[in-house]
Amino acid sequence: MNDDGPAQSAIKGKRLIAAAWQSTAVFLLVLLAGVVRLDLFGVAVVIVSVVMFALGVLLLAIAFALGIRRSRAEEISVAGLFLLQGSSPPVVRKVLIASVLTQLTAALVASGLRIYTEIAFAILAPTFVFGLASVWAGRYGSFPPRTSDSV
Repeated sequence: MNDDGPAQSAIKGKRLIAAAWQSTAVFLLVLLAGVVRLDLFGVAVVIVSVVMFALGVLLLAIAFALGIRRSRAEEISVAGLFLLQGSSPPVVRKVLIASVLTQLTAALVASGLRIYTEIAFAILAPTFVFGLASVWAGRYGSFPPRTSDSV
């Protein structure tokens, strides 16, 4: 074990982490195409962004349900469930938050470059990776056990 957490083989939820970066790659490609050729790819940016947003909202609801289920036996915090604060190994938190920040930065830059166009929908897309990170915490995160005097 190193400072970044457990060894790569011990990380749980690798599919969720891979999905985060795969979706980031797809989003960046579509977004770049939309910025370069708005007339051809503007609608694609809207479709990808809205689909990612809808899936992200669904994933956030699933994460919330996982948190509620686990809260019977564990102290689930909002920061731990949705921001991975203290509930995930540092390497997992860094990778997932980096994916969210990459998408958010790309969306803001692209929206600034193509102001008042369909590219503005890109702001919605990072919700998907945020949802994936929250599902990761709801499923694999470590939370302290609930004490008997907890409300």
